[in-house]
Amino acid sequence: MLPVACYMIIMQGFIDSFKPIMTRYKSEALLLSCALLICIISAVLFFQQKNNENSVPLVSIKSETHTIRQKQTITIDVSGAVKNPFVYAFNSQARIIDAIQKAGGLTEDADEAFVKRNVNYARILNDQEKIYIPFLSDTTNGYVLENKRIIDYTQPNISTRQSEDVSKMNINAASILELDQLPGIGKVQGEAIFNGRPYSAIEDLVKNNVIKQSVFDKIKNQISVY
Repeated sequence: MLPVACYMIIMQGFIDSFKPIMTRYKSEALLLSCALLICIISAVLFFQQKNNENSVPLVSIKSETHTIRQKQTITIDVSGAVKNPFVYAFNSQARIIDAIQKAGGLTEDADEAFVKRNVNYARILNDQEKIYIPFLSDTTNGYVLENKRIIDYTQPNISTRQSEDVSKMNINAASILELDQLPGIGKVQGEAIFNGRPYSAIEDLVKNNVIKQSVFDKIKNQISVY
């Protein structure tokens, strides 16, 4: 084997053979080296920026969206049989139970049984919504009606109406505002129908001179007495 000194001499000779070329093209080699270095640095910065765009901003966007959603407020008008009726501000995820509690809860003259049957405490509130809690007098006088779909489902045996009459308005239970929606029925006639209760048949409206026959003909297919 050749001694180490021989290897060193050979390597030195190899390097010395490039010196004339390096001396002749020194400027060109320097420029080429600088250009290559710039390309490498640019490539590293480019890929680093792409990685940042694909990862960090996604987390930031999710965080900002969550923050905005948490900060968003809605305004609700809570009135009726509550202790402190007022216009209150809530976060966008508030529910009806939150509105009732913030208004101080139900009063003693609230129809609590009616509220429990018809008000969905878990429903999410909507901005500019009005929540009215009925008094016992409201339900007794027919100003606020029971949700028929809930009653029919929870107590199916209390009603004797036929299936084809479900869509008809019960003139023995409808409020004045609902009666006013019937064709040919205004506020005055709606009050007359309301005050003439109870009716055993829809024809009683004409027999008792509550409305005229011509008006009755317009609404007879839209009303019932049970």
